[in-house]
This record gives sequence, C-alpha cells and structure tokens, in this order.
Amino acid sequence: MPNLAATLKSEIRRLAAREIRRGLQPLRRMQKQVKALRQSSRSHRYALAGLKRRLLRMKAAVRATAGGRGGRGAQMSPEAIAAMRRGLGMSRVHFAELLGVSPGSIFGWEKGRTLPRGHSVDRLRDVRKMGVRAARARVKAPASGRRRAARRPGRRKARGRA
Repeated sequence: MPNLAATLKSEIRRLAAREIRRGLQPLRRMQKQVKALRQSSRSHRYALAGLKRRLLRMKAAVRATAGGRGGRGAQMSPEAIAAMRRGLGMSRVHFAELLGVSPGSIFGWEKGRTLPRGHSVDRLRDVRKMGVRAARARVKAPASGRRRAARRPGRRKARGRA
C-alpha cells in the first residue's frame, strides 16, 4: 500500500501535466496558424513573382510595337535616332527644332528613357526620308557645329562690388 507522500506526489504530477496540456493548447493553435500563414505567404510571393514576369513580358511587347498604337509598325531604337541626328550633322537643339519637340525629348529618346509618341514617330520617318540639305534648309541651321552667342561690347557682369 502506497504511503501518503507517494500518493500526493503522483496526484500533483497528474494535475501538473493536465494544466500544462491546457496551457499549451492555445500555443499549438497559434503554431498551426503561423504555419498556415507562412504557406499562404509563400504562395502569394510565388503568384506575385509570376505577375511581375508577365508584366515585364507585356512591357517588352509594348516596346516592340509602336508604343501600343496598333498598326503603326515598330518603334525606332535609341541608337537609330542618335545615328539619324549625327548623320544629318545636327545638334540636339536643331534636330528638336526640325521635329517640333524639345531638346530634352531628343535626349530622352536617344538614351532610351522615353519613347517618341504619335506625330513625333511620323515626323521621324519623314526626316529619315529627306536628305541632309533639305533637313538643314528646313531648320536653317549652320552647317558647322555650334556657334557662340556674340556678346555686346561694353557689357560686363557686375562682380559682387558693394
């Protein structure tokens, strides 16, 4: 027959184990939720990566066409625009004047940061067809590079004299 101390000891163990099981139930539920959230997050990341790939493919397809304008043909490459301007022997300013756009637009097109739109593409095609003389005559640009603006005599910048 077990003595009183052994009986108390076994009862305490039983009750402690029961309390521990009750205390761990919310923790186990939370672990299951965390696992489910991780799986969900992983599947969302996978789906997002797929969407990013599709978006990049769509962007590439739009660039390959004439900026998404339907039947207007392929877009001119930045290298082709720069080569056309150099072939005409024009500065960006004069080339922009010829096309009716800003010099910043020409810079963006040549660097590939922006794409010519609508009428600009049509004007680029027209300029490609015309000769050097016709293009220069249309802009009335000097044949030799850049010229400096002439200063008026007698006019100087004031230097911080007080």
